[in-house]
Amino acid sequence: MSADEFDQPIDALDHHDLAREVRKLREEVEALSAEYESQQVELEQLRGDLQRERREREDAEEELKKERTQQIARAKADVRDDVAELHDTVVSEQQTRSRADARLKHRVNEVADTAGVEISDEDLIGKDKLVRLVRNGPEDVTDRIYPVHERARALLEHADDWGRVVSDANGYRVVYTAPDARPFLNAYFGRTFKSSEIKRVFEKIRGLAETSPRTVRKDKTRKGEHVLTVELTEDDGILAE
Repeated sequence: MSADEFDQPIDALDHHDLAREVRKLREEVEALSAEYESQQVELEQLRGDLQRERREREDAEEELKKERTQQIARAKADVRDDVAELHDTVVSEQQTRSRADARLKHRVNEVADTAGVEISDEDLIGKDKLVRLVRNGPEDVTDRIYPVHERARALLEHADDWGRVVSDANGYRVVYTAPDARPFLNAYFGRTFKSSEIKRVFEKIRGLAETSPRTVRKDKTRKGEHVLTVELTEDDGILAE
């Protein structure tokens, strides 16, 4: 390019185009800046919403925890009340049964004395199918013998080992639970028993005791475990001698 070309003035149209481009760029920068500010405001709002939701969730979880704690406390109180009521009922039933048994035995002895007949404990025990089952076997309590009768006899014969013998203010009894009795029954009969089979053994013993002078209960724990409670006397023939 020659020196003459450098000395020529810049075309006025080029200045206008340049100014227009500068303004356009400035407007774009301002628009982007405004959009950025708007996004920052929106971001702060979202952060605030997130913190608020987090606090609300924590408050809700804390409230739920308190409510559950209160529910558990109420449930425990209800269970304690139920246990206390059941305890009172059992004690009352045992006392009533004991008094009735004592009156019956006294009446039998009176009749025997009047008739000049001597009545032994063996005569009174004769009506107790559980004692007869233990001493003489299933054939002494039923005409049709099934495996459940043999299992019931084994359970009663081993009350000391297979059950839990309890003696307290509520009386003298043996308590069997299905989970504790199962290993003994499995080993004794050489097979594996289901919970339903042990339940039938418990029910058979309770059924045989319907005409017995003793109290027998078949219950179920809150965990769903079957429980059998058999009232005992010191010399009734259930416990192994």
